[in-house]
Amino acid sequence: MMTDASPRRDNRRATARIMTHEVLKGLAAMARTSGGDMIQFLVFSGIWSANTQHLIGGKGRYAELTDIPPDSQRRPISEAVLADMLCMPQDIVARYVEKLVAEGAAERLGDGLVIPSAVFTRPEMMDRNNEIYARVLSLVSALRGAGFSFGDED
Repeated sequence: MMTDASPRRDNRRATARIMTHEVLKGLAAMARTSGGDMIQFLVFSGIWSANTQHLIGGKGRYAELTDIPPDSQRRPISEAVLADMLCMPQDIVARYVEKLVAEGAAERLGDGLVIPSAVFTRPEMMDRNNEIYARVLSLVSALRGAGFSFGDED
């Protein structure tokens, strides 16, 4: 336990370097699964993460690799909200949405967009999920190595 006599080391600069490095490595790896197109990856990820954001927090709920939330649990996101969330012009987002819809990676549902659960059963998507998990483990290890505490070591 920390006391006033043993102040926590200021490691914010090291943490920022580690986060930036690890996040960029992870994004680059994920973009490669979208044909090397970072914007397509961001639009795709923006849609699916918004579709399932309400499911975050439930322990054990859709947590395992093959426990994919069904379509009935996905909430559509509008293109306007997606563009705002991604801080991108709507015309750019619209171009990438059309490409994702044409490829069958996204669907229009009413006034919104969803990534169907079947997309996440594709082998390349399972590999992507495994890679994301490995990147998170690497990030946590690097942060701990720089002296960052997650509160579980004090």
